[in-house]
Amino acid sequence: MRHTEEAPAVTEALALLREKGERVTAARRAVLQVLDGASGHLCAEDIAGRVDAAEPGVHRATVYRSLQSLTELGIVAHTHVPGSATIYHLKHSAAAQHAHAHLQCTTCEGFFDVPTDWLAPLAERLRDELGFELDAQHAALLGTCAECRDHFAD
Repeated sequence: MRHTEEAPAVTEALALLREKGERVTAARRAVLQVLDGASGHLCAEDIAGRVDAAEPGVHRATVYRSLQSLTELGIVAHTHVPGSATIYHLKHSAAAQHAHAHLQCTTCEGFFDVPTDWLAPLAERLRDELGFELDAQHAALLGTCAECRDHFAD
Protein backbone atom coordinates (compact mmCIF):
# COMPACT_ATOMS: atom_id res chain seq x y z
CA MET A 1 0.00 0.00 0.00
CA ARG A 2 3.04 2.29 -0.03
CA HIS A 3 2.58 4.92 -2.70
CA THR A 4 5.11 7.44 -3.89
CA GLU A 5 2.32 9.99 -4.09
CA GLU A 6 -0.33 10.09 -1.35
CA ALA A 7 -3.95 10.97 -2.03
CA PRO A 8 -4.67 14.59 -1.03
CA ALA A 9 -6.94 13.53 1.83
CA VAL A 10 -4.28 11.20 3.24
CA THR A 11 -1.62 13.91 2.88
CA GLU A 12 -3.85 16.34 4.78
CA ALA A 13 -4.61 13.80 7.51
CA LEU A 14 -0.89 12.99 7.92
CA ALA A 15 -0.09 16.70 8.16
CA LEU A 16 -2.73 17.02 10.90
CA LEU A 17 -1.10 14.16 12.78
CA ARG A 18 2.27 15.90 12.62
CA GLU A 19 0.76 19.26 13.65
CA LYS A 20 -0.67 17.57 16.73
CA GLY A 21 2.77 16.17 17.57
CA GLU A 22 1.71 12.60 16.75
CA ARG A 23 3.78 9.95 15.03
CA VAL A 24 3.04 8.86 11.49
CA THR A 25 3.26 5.08 11.69
CA ALA A 26 2.83 2.46 8.99
CA ALA A 27 -0.42 1.36 10.66
CA ARG A 28 -1.87 4.87 10.80
CA ARG A 29 -0.87 5.55 7.20
CA ALA A 30 -2.42 2.24 6.07
CA VAL A 31 -5.66 2.91 7.97
CA LEU A 32 -5.91 6.38 6.42
CA GLN A 33 -5.28 4.99 2.94
CA VAL A 34 -7.92 2.28 3.39
CA LEU A 35 -10.48 4.80 4.62
CA ASP A 36 -9.68 7.21 1.79
CA GLY A 37 -10.03 4.46 -0.80
CA ALA A 38 -13.28 3.06 0.61
CA SER A 39 -16.39 3.43 -1.49
CA GLY A 40 -18.74 2.31 1.27
CA HIS A 41 -19.10 2.13 5.02
CA LEU A 42 -16.35 0.17 6.76
CA CYS A 43 -16.29 -1.31 10.24
CA ALA A 44 -13.05 -1.92 12.14
CA GLU A 45 -12.99 -5.56 11.02
CA ASP A 46 -13.28 -4.52 7.35
CA ILE A 47 -10.51 -1.96 7.80
CA ALA A 48 -8.24 -4.45 9.57
CA GLY A 49 -8.74 -6.96 6.75
CA ARG A 50 -7.90 -4.42 4.06
CA VAL A 51 -4.86 -3.17 5.99
CA ASP A 52 -3.67 -6.77 6.40
CA ALA A 53 -3.97 -7.34 2.65
CA ALA A 54 -1.95 -4.19 1.91
CA GLU A 55 0.48 -4.20 4.85
CA PRO A 56 0.76 -7.79 6.14
CA GLY A 57 3.16 -6.76 8.94
CA VAL A 58 0.58 -4.56 10.68
CA HIS A 59 -1.06 -6.44 13.55
CA ARG A 60 -4.86 -6.36 13.82
CA ALA A 61 -4.74 -4.93 17.36
CA THR A 62 -2.55 -2.09 16.07
CA VAL A 63 -5.20 -1.25 13.48
CA TYR A 64 -7.85 -1.05 16.22
CA ARG A 65 -5.61 1.18 18.36
CA SER A 66 -4.88 3.36 15.33
CA LEU A 67 -8.59 3.78 14.64
CA GLN A 68 -9.18 4.77 18.25
CA SER A 69 -6.37 7.32 18.32
CA LEU A 70 -7.24 8.78 14.90
CA THR A 71 -10.84 9.17 16.10
CA GLU A 72 -9.75 10.83 19.35
CA LEU A 73 -7.55 13.20 17.33
CA GLY A 74 -10.52 14.20 15.15
CA ILE A 75 -9.02 12.86 11.92
CA VAL A 76 -11.42 9.92 11.62
CA ALA A 77 -15.14 10.02 12.40
CA HIS A 78 -17.16 7.07 13.60
CA THR A 79 -20.85 6.36 13.57
CA HIS A 80 -22.59 4.00 15.96
CA VAL A 81 -24.94 1.68 14.13
CA PRO A 82 -27.63 -0.04 16.20
CA GLY A 83 -27.34 -3.81 16.06
CA SER A 84 -24.17 -3.63 14.01
CA ALA A 85 -20.53 -2.62 14.17
CA THR A 86 -19.40 0.99 14.37
CA ILE A 87 -18.43 2.39 10.97
CA TYR A 88 -15.54 4.74 10.26
CA HIS A 89 -14.88 7.58 7.82
CA LEU A 90 -11.87 9.68 7.02
CA LYS A 91 -12.97 13.20 7.86
CA HIS A 92 -10.66 14.73 5.29
CA SER A 93 -11.59 12.78 2.19
CA ALA A 94 -13.15 13.99 -1.01
CA ALA A 95 -16.15 11.77 -0.33
CA ALA A 96 -16.64 13.34 3.09
CA GLN A 97 -16.02 16.99 2.23
CA HIS A 98 -19.43 17.75 3.61
CA ALA A 99 -20.69 16.48 6.93
CA HIS A 100 -23.31 13.81 6.57
CA ALA A 101 -25.63 11.81 8.75
CA HIS A 102 -26.56 8.17 8.29
CA LEU A 103 -29.91 6.53 7.87
CA GLN A 104 -30.21 2.77 8.20
CA CYS A 105 -33.09 0.63 7.03
CA THR A 106 -34.04 -1.81 9.78
CA THR A 107 -35.35 -4.27 7.20
CA CYS A 108 -32.54 -4.56 4.62
CA GLU A 109 -29.89 -2.88 6.81
CA GLY A 110 -28.95 -0.59 3.91
CA PHE A 111 -27.24 2.74 4.63
CA PHE A 112 -28.07 6.11 3.22
CA ASP A 113 -25.97 9.25 3.63
CA VAL A 114 -27.83 12.53 3.99
CA PRO A 115 -26.46 16.06 4.46
CA THR A 116 -26.48 17.08 8.12
CA ASP A 117 -28.18 20.34 7.16
CA TRP A 118 -31.34 18.28 6.52
CA LEU A 119 -31.41 17.75 10.28
CA ALA A 120 -30.72 21.43 11.06
CA PRO A 121 -34.35 22.26 12.01
CA LEU A 122 -34.38 19.36 14.48
CA ALA A 123 -30.94 20.30 15.85
CA GLU A 124 -32.07 23.91 16.31
CA ARG A 125 -35.26 22.89 18.10
CA LEU A 126 -33.39 20.50 20.40
CA ARG A 127 -30.91 23.26 21.24
CA ASP A 128 -33.60 25.89 21.83
CA GLU A 129 -36.07 23.78 23.79
CA LEU A 130 -33.82 21.33 25.62
CA GLY A 131 -30.35 22.86 25.49
CA PHE A 132 -29.28 19.64 23.77
CA GLU A 133 -26.53 19.77 21.14
CA LEU A 134 -27.15 17.15 18.44
CA ASP A 135 -24.16 15.37 16.89
CA ALA A 136 -25.91 14.17 13.73
CA GLN A 137 -22.85 12.38 12.36
CA HIS A 138 -22.32 10.20 15.40
CA ALA A 139 -25.29 7.82 15.18
CA ALA A 140 -27.47 6.30 12.49
CA LEU A 141 -31.15 7.14 12.42
CA LEU A 142 -33.31 4.05 11.95
CA GLY A 143 -36.30 3.62 9.69
CA THR A 144 -37.51 1.74 6.63
CA CYS A 145 -36.34 2.58 3.13
CA ALA A 146 -38.76 3.12 0.27
CA GLU A 147 -37.82 -0.15 -1.45
CA CYS A 148 -38.54 -2.24 1.67
CA ARG A 149 -41.78 -0.36 2.36
CA ASP A 150 -42.94 -0.98 -1.22
CA HIS A 151 -41.85 -4.63 -1.15
CA PHE A 152 -43.63 -5.43 2.11
CA ALA A 153 -46.73 -3.36 1.28
CA ASP A 154 -47.71 -5.84 -1.43
